[in-house]
Amino acid sequence: MSAENVEVVREIWDAYSRGDFDQIRAHSDPAVVMITVEEGPLYGIEAVRKNQERWWEAWENSETTLEEVIGVGDRVFVMARFRGRGRASGAEVEGRHFEVYTLRNGKVLRVDEYADRADALEAAGLRE
Repeated sequence: MSAENVEVVREIWDAYSRGDFDQIRAHSDPAVVMITVEEGPLYGIEAVRKNQERWWEAWENSETTLEEVIGVGDRVFVMARFRGRGRASGAEVEGRHFEVYTLRNGKVLRVDEYADRADALEAAGLRE
């Protein structure tokens, strides 16, 4: 199942890069939970959508690239590089995002964001 879960997560990231929230919604459970580094827990697909809209509005000339995707059973570890310029500040920012997706029956049930790669790997059941 992990290969199928990896494909779902890749499709979500492709949809995210296009700003296609309908595709993200199609791959997510309506009661999805997202634990973000910045805002804490978000409950339900509409809360996730609002979070994504705030993110897209905050940046211009942004680019997010998947660097590593590893599936382990019902979990998928993601490391992505982000580059962008703050719309309000004009500050150039570059960094990495670490996320662990939990899926069931091809739908994302939960997304946990981490500031540290090792923490995300451990949460996914992996080790560095």
